[in-house]
Amino acid sequence: MRLKIDLELKNAQLPLDYRPSIISLFKHCLTVYENSKHYSNYYEIGKDKPFTFAVGIPSSTFTKKMILVQNRKIDITFSTGDMGTGIVFFNALLMQKNKGYPLAYENSMIVKNILIEKEFAITTSSIDVIFKSPLCVREHIKESNKDIYYSYEKEGFNEAFNKVLEAQIANSNTLPTSILEGFSMIPIECKKTVVRHHSQFIEVTLGMFRLTGNIALLNYLYTSGVASRKSSGFGLIEIIRKETI
Repeated sequence: MRLKIDLELKNAQLPLDYRPSIISLFKHCLTVYENSKHYSNYYEIGKDKPFTFAVGIPSSTFTKKMILVQNRKIDITFSTGDMGTGIVFFNALLMQKNKGYPLAYENSMIVKNILIEKEFAITTSSIDVIFKSPLCVREHIKESNKDIYYSYEKEGFNEAFNKVLEAQIANSNTLPTSILEGFSMIPIECKKTVVRHHSQFIEVTLGMFRLTGNIALLNYLYTSGVASRKSSGFGLIEIIRKETI
């Protein structure tokens, strides 16, 4: 299930570290909706969240301190492979419609419209995709309690990505890890970039990749997102080409 949420800003100033504000909005909506009975299903510590999202910020200028959104409009693409999750978030966000939610710089965002978007039915074993939100590959070092982030051009990316993807499938409780046999993700036109998230700068990848593998796996990645920090606004893909192999 894929949702398109249109929002309007009170003023043109948006924080560079905007993803936590979107997560905060989601948490607020789940708290208000049905006496918060769904909140712990998604935001209890250790819960694997079966969704991903991307934030669109058109007509914007990035400065060193903030993002200037000239038309004061942003949008969220929310995607999940779990219909129940999609219904809960749709209804919770609908309750927030036309209500302001606070942001930094004395700003606020207002949900103006929510639409259910049509999803592609993947029936082929190869798809070309573009990342609407950056591809994040995170390796956690237990000994030092530190994280290493990999862009596609960084040494060790493939190994780190494969480990992250295997863990993602294992935690999904919907697919066996054996489904990864024969899977590949080949960069077509990509670039490394650095984004701010929770007050730290992390290395990520934007651009196009070719994904080849089991059709059920491709459908899962399309609806649920790819790799690390999906539920924090990373790893959402759009299909730009399908091909039978």
